[in-house]
Amino acid sequence: MAKGALRPRSPFYGALEVLSLAEVTLSRREGREIDTLTEASVVRGNDGLRADPLAFAHACLLAEWVLGLVWGTEPSQPVFHLLDRSVAMLAAGEADGWPVVCAGVERLLRLSGFGMETETCVSCGRPAGRWPGWRPESGGAVCEACGGGAKVPAGFLSWVRRSRKSGLPEMARVRLWPGGFRQCHDIMRSFAEAQLGSALKLRSLAVVEDLENG
Repeated sequence: MAKGALRPRSPFYGALEVLSLAEVTLSRREGREIDTLTEASVVRGNDGLRADPLAFAHACLLAEWVLGLVWGTEPSQPVFHLLDRSVAMLAAGEADGWPVVCAGVERLLRLSGFGMETETCVSCGRPAGRWPGWRPESGGAVCEACGGGAKVPAGFLSWVRRSRKSGLPEMARVRLWPGGFRQCHDIMRSFAEAQLGSALKLRSLAVVEDLENG
């Protein structure tokens, strides 16, 4: 809780902007569930996002993925560094929005325990083969012998496999077929929602769509 943060003369004024990287000090009292913010200072403002609405919307979209997949109060340095690096890349204009978001989501799924299986059949454990089916509720690919499952583009499976072996900057430079990144995002969203058993609240997705179509 940041008491008085919205006041014009608040010591927190300008230090708690959305998607800025800040260093904060919290006061924790026994018996209270909410910590109190006592100090805050900006480490990196990511000002480039304020000048690029589409980059800002993509960064918010990835942040909403984090909120949907990561719970609890225990810190996760890998998730923090993933989000921080992704937001910094978008703010600096180092890559387009969709490649960064999709690469970030694929990593986030793995970090949160929902990695997508693309190599081995989730039903029998044998190699999934060249043209596997896709069962998001079961964890990923299913071989032809086991049958069933939806069809997904082979390019999606290749992209996931490459993402597992490559760094975020490299994946942010990858190019797919027209509309490919949006298709990959939608497949991963369906996968995550099947695993979670509930819908993800990705409000920023509508903003991205409006900006792209405007």
